Amino acid sequence: MPEPASGGTGAAVVAGASWTALARAGLQAFSIASAAVLARFLSPRAYGLAAMAQTAVIFAALFREIGASAAIIREKHLDDDLLSSLFWLNLGLNLCVTAACCLGAPFVARFFKEPAFPAVFQVLSLSFLVTAASTVQSTLMNRGFQFARIAAVELLGGAAGLATAIVSAVLGAGVWSIIAGTFVSVTVMSILYITLSPWRPKLSFSRRRLAPVAGFGLNLSGFNIVNYFDRNADNLLIGRYLGAAPLAYYNFAYTLMLYPLQTISWTMGRVLFPAFAQMQDDLERFGRAYLRACAAIAFVTFPLMAGATALAPELIAVLLGPKWRPVAPLVRILAPVGMVQSIGTTTGYIYMAMGKTSTMFRWSLVSTGLTVAGFVIGLHWGVAGVASSYAIVTLLTLFPVFWIPFRFIRLRVRDLWIALWPITSATAAMAIATAALRWLVLGSIRLPAALALLVFVPFGAAIYLATMYWRNKALLVEFLALARSGIGVFARARA
Repeated sequence: MPEPASGGTGAAVVAGASWTALARAGLQAFSIASAAVLARFLSPRAYGLAAMAQTAVIFAALFREIGASAAIIREKHLDDDLLSSLFWLNLGLNLCVTAACCLGAPFVARFFKEPAFPAVFQVLSLSFLVTAASTVQSTLMNRGFQFARIAAVELLGGAAGLATAIVSAVLGAGVWSIIAGTFVSVTVMSILYITLSPWRPKLSFSRRRLAPVAGFGLNLSGFNIVNYFDRNADNLLIGRYLGAAPLAYYNFAYTLMLYPLQTISWTMGRVLFPAFAQMQDDLERFGRAYLRACAAIAFVTFPLMAGATALAPELIAVLLGPKWRPVAPLVRILAPVGMVQSIGTTTGYIYMAMGKTSTMFRWSLVSTGLTVAGFVIGLHWGVAGVASSYAIVTLLTLFPVFWIPFRFIRLRVRDLWIALWPITSATAAMAIATAALRWLVLGSIRLPAALALLVFVPFGAAIYLATMYWRNKALLVEFLALARSGIGVFARARA
């Protein structure tokens, strides 16, 4: 296994998290800029159509890798025979999945009752072949903690996709501007991964070398397939029974809910998984590292989502414009779910690092069944009912989500609560104070949404940091030290 960056695993994690955070912040900025521009050129129906195609593509993508990336990161001993076998298996699977998408698009269109769906879905599915050509190369960079290179690749790809989408939208391409931006982004990234990686596949394929990782990968793939329905059944049901416009409203709120997962939890998890894989034989160290990682994630995501809940109308007005006003009530329901899931999603790295993907798969069958049942019930009250059912099921399954994987690393759920309590209490104080100030100010005067955010956001941040200082000064100092270490990584890179 390639050695982490100099300075040990801890330094490598900080450096990797810093570079990954930079990449994710850049990509999220691109995404926000794209949404702010495209929302003014595209209709809700165009966004709904793109959401339908992306939902179907995400499902098809579950069958194109069988856990190869996670297996490469976790495997203690790699050789060219295993890597080449995984490369050709992955490429073959992607070819089959792409062909199935192209042939099956008319049948999927009948489900959505959308005649324009097939062409959009078929073009978007071609990105599978582009991505497959660089999957092993990008995973080897991840395993080797080469996150500076990964960040550069993702930012260049994201910038290319953003420029393509905006130019296409201005020229009147409609829904195709979203598809073109996505396709250009993955193409640029794939080319850069191949160019920067020294590894090249051999013309060899060994079923014997694939056997040791088959069970791990298949269970992980099974989990991913089940988890797809957990993440997308709401989009499928809304698109099928309520239509494209309500789906567009829900999709924007859901995307905001996913913001902490994609930006913070995903950023940390991408670095923590290879680090946790190195700790799989030292459970005490694993447990301490996990709790610190959850606290670091919550330090950012909890106040972020609480603020979005309190200031949802102003936030949506500034980001999307007045015609997207129905998104705000959905944000207030889903943002707290994002807060909880920003921590809950980290349990997947415990399962994978400890090789317990079979347990993860079995639990996902139960949790997804409850989630989908909630969606079906909530559908009777429209998109607000679907969002509310999601929040209720998340609360009901909160304890087992942590208790089951914690057994593998000898950690108690109580330990996590103790680690998160200072952040939780500071977040609650911030949310209450911000909501009260908003009620007092907007009840007496009318402020433009942008000006309101300029007033309420700094106020909320000050309350949060002051409460953190009062309740747990040492924890606040530790997080600030980590932030300074991350900034130091960029300063050293520039030097």
